[in-house]
Amino acid sequence: MKVLLIAPYVNLNVDRTVNREDFYPSAALLHLAAMLRANNHEPIIVDLNNSTVHNQKEKYLDYCKKIIIESLNEFKPDLVGINCLFSGVFPDVLEFAKTVKSHSPNLKIAIGGIHPTSHYKEILANCKDVDFVAIGEGENTIIALTAAIESKNENMLSKIKSFAYRDKEGKVKFNLSKNYIENLDALPMPAWDLININKFEMKLDTYYNPKNLPMRFKAAIFSSRACPLACNFCDMFLVMGKKHRKRGVKTIVNEIELLNKDYGVNYFSFMDDQLTLNRSHILDLCNEILNRKLNIQFDTPNGLWINSLREEIIAKMAEAGLVSASLAIEHGDDHIRNKVIGKNLEKNKIFEVAKMLKKNNVMSSGLFIMGFPEDTNDTLSKTYEMMNELQLDRMAVNTLVPLPGTSLYKQVIKDNLLIHNWNLDELWKTPISLQQGEFVVKPYNLHLDDLYKWREKFNKIRHKYWKTNPKKSVGPHQASQHSKVNYIKKTSPLIYESVVQEPTTT
Repeated sequence: MKVLLIAPYVNLNVDRTVNREDFYPSAALLHLAAMLRANNHEPIIVDLNNSTVHNQKEKYLDYCKKIIIESLNEFKPDLVGINCLFSGVFPDVLEFAKTVKSHSPNLKIAIGGIHPTSHYKEILANCKDVDFVAIGEGENTIIALTAAIESKNENMLSKIKSFAYRDKEGKVKFNLSKNYIENLDALPMPAWDLININKFEMKLDTYYNPKNLPMRFKAAIFSSRACPLACNFCDMFLVMGKKHRKRGVKTIVNEIELLNKDYGVNYFSFMDDQLTLNRSHILDLCNEILNRKLNIQFDTPNGLWINSLREEIIAKMAEAGLVSASLAIEHGDDHIRNKVIGKNLEKNKIFEVAKMLKKNNVMSSGLFIMGFPEDTNDTLSKTYEMMNELQLDRMAVNTLVPLPGTSLYKQVIKDNLLIHNWNLDELWKTPISLQQGEFVVKPYNLHLDDLYKWREKFNKIRHKYWKTNPKKSVGPHQASQHSKVNYIKKTSPLIYESVVQEPTTT
């Protein structure tokens, strides 16, 4: 069976004008394609989130539709899969589904990702261009789906785990039986050969590059899946579950070595939700990189679990190539950080780890969130004080977004805290998102005017301590030339969508 896999272009700005320079090939599609090929299917990847799409002069949506139609004509697939990594790209996913159906009305379309996992019932009930929804991880699901389609036996659809579809009468049916992959080493090597790496070339001359490597590309790597913690804002468990599963060290480094030697990739981003949860695993991983003498650099954009970090771990990671680490601090107030969010993270541990990173010449980023229902002027002042004391190389204060399926979302809905009176019945097609300068949640005991004042304070202090490179005044993510841009926290899948103002480069 021929399967066309599509990843939408991820545009971070509401007016779609952000000057982006970060393009990862879709890890999700690379894994799906490898799984399909291992089961004797013929996949093709159309990853639209690349520099070629970004730099074209047409309206990007029209350009992407043109590429999809060209792929349909050339490849003539039997099934189309569209990845919906962010809720923010879902409107484009619907546009692409419509494009496919307009061209080939009988061609079946499956979608997957965090947003479809949360809204599969509404999507299938309201969007006739979408035929199937993969709920959670997609590798086993897509293989079962191809088998059902090839058999032409619709009864087989009901037996697919973590899956939703419409029956002959148009009724939404679903099977919520868990379908997590327990042995990640059983997965084949991601199908890197199916993409043109040159389409993902970036301007990495602005990255923190202490080894002075000639960098052109970066790649997203996963060493594990899932997070056993239970932060109240996080929806990743909907896709990955809560059982932490690790890839074997040799399997991970085999992929890194392949990309380094065959594709010229020497900068990597570990996108794990819990990279350092298992101490022996991360140490073994770093030692394997060192034993193979791989001259690489890597970062951890999703935020490390601070409680798991020790001097030994940070030193070994730095030796293996860690140059930039994000810390999932979330909040400066102890009560909100530990009792509301559920971090169980003490202030002194945060400062201890920050010092360790500096000692090992690792660039540090602090990830904070503002706008919890429990926030007050006092709690936000604690975040401000912590940022001022930490003086990390980079700090991001994201605006809280309640995501469906989280305990935070249930709280916000129960207490009627949504500011803009969002139509909850329409969230499947119009996700909660942030326009520049907007908030979504009204705190119990804080006026909105105060929230906006605190945002300005946070922006100023971020500008004050912002360092693009501890040594050379350049860094892992060049500050935008725009004074106001949207920023989406890089988790991958991402934990939540949020908007902050990036500092202006002068």
